[in-house]
Amino acid sequence: MKKGFTVTEIVIMVVVFALLFGFTVPKFMALVHKAQEGSTKHKLVKVRSAIAAYYGEHQGTYPTDDLSCLVPAYLEKIPQATVPGHAPSAHVSTGNFEQAFTKTGGWAYVSDPADPRYGDFFVNVDRDDSYGKAWHTH
Repeated sequence: MKKGFTVTEIVIMVVVFALLFGFTVPKFMALVHKAQEGSTKHKLVKVRSAIAAYYGEHQGTYPTDDLSCLVPAYLEKIPQATVPGHAPSAHVSTGNFEQAFTKTGGWAYVSDPADPRYGDFFVNVDRDDSYGKAWHTH
């Protein structure tokens, strides 16, 4: 009596593993993207809180630079924005809204006091999150 698997048994095992792999990898990737989104949203709130603290301590004025003035007094460092489709980046684009919103990833900060959105800080991408909300509107 021979021990081992037949070719048919091996083919069936390969098909079963392929099916399992085909169903689990997309689900896993969706979970990874949601975790990245949650982390980025948390970082967004953290930086906005630091901007608000700066605003409170500087007689109602927002930072007018790339937010490097927040480090280390309000933040340890500018965190990375991690959004699917873009490389993780801690870069902060600044200027008026049109100048800051380059849609290239990282962060955008409206640092121009003449702009009505002065002080706004948001994710610098023109995409929707997994819930269908535009990232730059969070």
